[in-house]
Amino acid sequence: MVNKGAKQKLTQYLRSAAPSSAILLRGSWGSGKSFFWDGFKERHLPKLRKKDITFSVAGLATLEELEQAMFLASVKDLGTDTLRETGTVVGRALLRLVKVDPDDIKLKADVRPGKTVICIDDLERFGGDFKVLFGFIVSLLDAAKLHVVLISDEERAIKELEGYEDYKEKIITVTAEVRPEVESFYEDTVKGFEHKATREALVDIQDYAVGFFKEKKLKNLRTLRSILEEMKSIMQDMTWPEGQDASLGALLSAVSFHVIAVTKNVKNEALVREVFLHGDLANIVMMSRAVGKKKAADQEEESSGASVRKLIDALGFDGDIYEWHGSTAFAEYVTAEGFEPNRIAQDFQVFGHVKQEGQSLLERFRSYRAMEEPEFRTCVTELEEIVSVGDFENLQQMWEAHEILDHLAQKKLINIAPDVWRDTFIKLARSFKVTSDFPSSFTVWPESRDANRAAVLEALRSLEQRILAEKTRADNEAARAALIEGEGDAVLEGFNTAPFADAKAPDIYALLQGAGRNGVYRVTQFFRKRMAITNLQDFATNEVRFAKALRKLIDSNTPNTAPISLDDAAWWELAGVLRDYVTRLSPLTRSLNEETQS
Repeated sequence: MVNKGAKQKLTQYLRSAAPSSAILLRGSWGSGKSFFWDGFKERHLPKLRKKDITFSVAGLATLEELEQAMFLASVKDLGTDTLRETGTVVGRALLRLVKVDPDDIKLKADVRPGKTVICIDDLERFGGDFKVLFGFIVSLLDAAKLHVVLISDEERAIKELEGYEDYKEKIITVTAEVRPEVESFYEDTVKGFEHKATREALVDIQDYAVGFFKEKKLKNLRTLRSILEEMKSIMQDMTWPEGQDASLGALLSAVSFHVIAVTKNVKNEALVREVFLHGDLANIVMMSRAVGKKKAADQEEESSGASVRKLIDALGFDGDIYEWHGSTAFAEYVTAEGFEPNRIAQDFQVFGHVKQEGQSLLERFRSYRAMEEPEFRTCVTELEEIVSVGDFENLQQMWEAHEILDHLAQKKLINIAPDVWRDTFIKLARSFKVTSDFPSSFTVWPESRDANRAAVLEALRSLEQRILAEKTRADNEAARAALIEGEGDAVLEGFNTAPFADAKAPDIYALLQGAGRNGVYRVTQFFRKRMAITNLQDFATNEVRFAKALRKLIDSNTPNTAPISLDDAAWWELAGVLRDYVTRLSPLTRSLNEETQS
């Protein structure tokens, strides 16, 4: 029985007639010391014919504050329900403002030897010198002849509470180590949940859950409470099918990983999001890469995948990833971006595997291990057909499709080898018809990968560059057309691109001839404004060749004998601006200077 020895020591102490010292209940932060005391006093103090006055000294510093805190903790049936919560900061603060009639005061106990137990909690968080608290405790022991129970994280008290080690042995002779009572804490917490279905479902899995928490070496009951509260918040807002039992194993594991990881370091929240955003299949792939080779692990970059793997290993969840499911809804819940409990329930198959309407084929593969065999084979066939015709909406789908098929091939769930899929996707990437509206960006997670995946990734990166180049070409063409035709003045302010870098001077010259004087003026204004940019060389040097070529066309095709027309004047103004533009951007070499001055 957990804490049997602590209960015996505490019982023996409280049976003593006139104690000359206090008893210390010690344990690490979150080990359940206060929970242990609350349970003990409820079950055992009536048998011992004693009552308690329990209060916290967290943040207190003076004798007056100690006396006031003890008094407020002893008040019973005073004021409103809020005021009666004297153990809370709010209750104590409000009571300080209340004018108390002595005739209205009732105490929780007759404060006298043999009948009253004073329990002082949060000893390590006392805000003053311990000798002040020491004197207060001595007065309770020697003058009032009361039993005194102290609760403390002693390791922290030794480090942070000034005077603790000097005075401790003078007032504490009995010490009891309190260990986490996971079973009783779980039971007590869950029984307090108001939502019936949630409460009953969590009660039903108590043995499994307690075993799970012990396996994870979870000893902090505050963390355990957070896990149960998070489970409750999701479960009570789910739609519960009538007569359907809830399967909570995968969800409990995911919630526990989230809470424990963030409790350890709030920065882990982003890593937890990655885990569930990418799905269980990606996690399995990630965990299987280069795990068995120490040399490779030592040389591995600190990528997001590596960080996630370290976190999963450190918290002891390396076996749980096979039960986790891809869940955008849970990823959003982790970072408070959204809350859709029914989607979370579907993703973690709380009420069994349900084929979700509107879910894409690739999303369905995230939880392929829960599929029935016919559904799985149908999905494989559909995916193979998509690959055969290259029917992808973006590069992300192409990469994920390869990840899935490569993984299934390695697991021998399909009869096409990983090398064949590698060659298929490389060929697909090289022959893919590029359009400017095809999404080019994609995320690879985790970064570590084997030779086949690296080869496919290289091919997809090359395809990405082709798409980006086509997009740049189309954007530049649209910008030039808008500028020359006067349909988009906003381009005049868009100084972070070089729309003429890939233009051919004869083509632009012809377009300007068709657009007339106004078109020439707009292009002149565009280049003049660009020369006012301080870092123009950072992005516009590849326009030099075009500017020189267009100036030569203007020089050779525009009359220069007075009087010239207004149209010719516009052309000569553009030529002069282009000459200055070239001078500004070109390297200061003799050949280039000679050319620009000709």
